[in-house]
Amino acid sequence: MTSAPPIPRTESGWIVGRNVDLSLIIGGSLAGYLYLALFTLLHVPASFLWWFWSLGFDGTHIFGTASRTYFDKEARQRHAGLLFGSLAFFFLLGPALVLAGWKDYLALLVAVWAYYHVMRQHYGFMVLYKVKARDLRPLDNALDRMFLGGMLVFPPFHRFFIHHPEELGLPFSLARWETPAWIAVAVAVTVYLARQLVRWRNGEACNVPKYLLLAAVIPLHWLTFAYVSWQAATPTVTIVHNLQYHAIVWFHNRNRYRSAEAGARHGRIPAAAGRSLLAYAGVALVFSALYRIPGFHLGNVSNLAFGFFCGFGLTHYYLDSRIWRVRHDPGLRQALALA
Repeated sequence: MTSAPPIPRTESGWIVGRNVDLSLIIGGSLAGYLYLALFTLLHVPASFLWWFWSLGFDGTHIFGTASRTYFDKEARQRHAGLLFGSLAFFFLLGPALVLAGWKDYLALLVAVWAYYHVMRQHYGFMVLYKVKARDLRPLDNALDRMFLGGMLVFPPFHRFFIHHPEELGLPFSLARWETPAWIAVAVAVTVYLARQLVRWRNGEACNVPKYLLLAAVIPLHWLTFAYVSWQAATPTVTIVHNLQYHAIVWFHNRNRYRSAEAGARHGRIPAAAGRSLLAYAGVALVFSALYRIPGFHLGNVSNLAFGFFCGFGLTHYYLDSRIWRVRHDPGLRQALALA
């Protein structure tokens, strides 16, 4: 197995490079559209789509986090409190909530946090494109943040809290909020487009990757929640997140773990997974199968097991909010070619 060559500094405006960005970070949304079409047009069983996504993409992307945290010897030593403290807390939280009779609240916590996690990653990539393009005016930062957030929050809110609350088991509907919500959406779109028009008329540079990202992910979320409930929506919107995550983790790992001394400094798994895409994919699939398959079967027969295996997702969501803080981590900036 040959080692991959080092990744050079990226082209201006792109995170990894034009081809990878367009195929995975932005173009990864095509996988979501494909999932939506398979379910709604070809009527492929949701269970098949769920398993293919769960084992092949979602479980493996959690390995992506583990590859630069728990499997990294240096990270374990530097951030022992964060890593093992969060591990203990979240793997105990699920069983504790189950024992308290709050399994439904645990499931709701996982679902809401998972969707917020997807939103935050889209926001993170948007920020990286803004940093690359020096698109950092305070007004535009605020408008980009509010526009993306509003466009991703509205579709599930409209479906589950206004028209189909029964799909989440909710005993109420917020139908009286529908008109104000649509007005807020219209105002947000108008203000955002007006600001882009002002920038264009002022001759400001067009941040093409940022606009492509917005154009890729926002319609997907609107179409998904217009046509399917949460069972099919979960893999549809999350597979995009998974592909984006694999792209950025692979880029990070290739840059951080490519040196000859990486094995001794960081451990064999990060070194191998950082040098060979085949090794990264193989170890990630094994990792995914080892916990997703027993987690599914045991979770169906034991509520305590369900609570325990929720710890994988919860720990991932929390750690991910801590380990990608580019502003406060010089090593991370260097690994992402932002230094």
